[in-house]
Amino acid sequence: MQVKFAQRMTWPTLPTELRARLEACLGSAVVASSSQHGGFSPGSADRVLTSDGSRAFIKAVNSHLNEGSACLHAREAKIAALLPSSLPVAEFIGYVSWNGWEALIFADIDGDSPALPWKKDQLELVLDAVSGMAEKATGRFMNELPTLDAELREDFQGFARMLSENFVPSDPWIAANMVELNDLALCGATALSGNQLVHSDLRSDNLLINSDSTVVLIDWPWASRGAAWYDGLTVLIEARIYSPGFDVDHWLGSHELFNSAKPEAVNAVLAGLAGFYVDAARRPPIPTLPTLREYHAKQAAAAIGWLKQRLNG
Repeated sequence: MQVKFAQRMTWPTLPTELRARLEACLGSAVVASSSQHGGFSPGSADRVLTSDGSRAFIKAVNSHLNEGSACLHAREAKIAALLPSSLPVAEFIGYVSWNGWEALIFADIDGDSPALPWKKDQLELVLDAVSGMAEKATGRFMNELPTLDAELREDFQGFARMLSENFVPSDPWIAANMVELNDLALCGATALSGNQLVHSDLRSDNLLINSDSTVVLIDWPWASRGAAWYDGLTVLIEARIYSPGFDVDHWLGSHELFNSAKPEAVNAVLAGLAGFYVDAARRPPIPTLPTLREYHAKQAAAAIGWLKQRLNG
């Protein structure tokens, strides 16, 4: 299965003044750049080489192009400044906000995103990294983050929104069970209460694995406090997008990350996510994020298929 990502801007197409401000943060002029694939933002995402031989990763977007993406960049800048270097994250170098542009600079990570479809060895590395991060992430910076249950409570009312609008999904199983699915979904956010660091938007293009198998989590605008197994669950949903027969329940039952995830809690969170994805996929396309609705539909199919399998035994 192929997933369509956004057509990004590139470093050379950014305004001259913005590039000059970013180079001032770097302390050296950019002499080469390589645009990176993945994600749904129309903004830039470039690995750059400077005249002094150093490397960095820069991403930038303009609020006139997509206000939501610009707000997320600004939000991520605040979070990136909080995250300790002991965590598996890229070093935060600098931030430029200029004339509607929001741009962030990170240390370049010499690694690649996990292969798709997901491979078992890389999945294990990622789940290990998330589990280890949950143990290491302590300190006052955690109090600066929103709670995951509060962040997801509105999202998890997708089935409620469809019921209130008398919308009938094309999937007959969803249509026949929507009231029960809504009741289940409304328990999902509470099931994710906790005090662990959660990335909250984890998928392959927000991960890098380097040559020594070290995993780095990137793109942190949605960081929150909650149950760390949520990150593992969203990765498993992505695994089902690319391979519907992927044995996701094996990982739920065998990896330590999911030790605190009770079956009924997993079902509630899957229902909450499924409702969000189905509800989002039916909405009109977003002109500046043209591939997002199609991806929501793929997420919906993966989450619903898994939930149906769990509920029907």
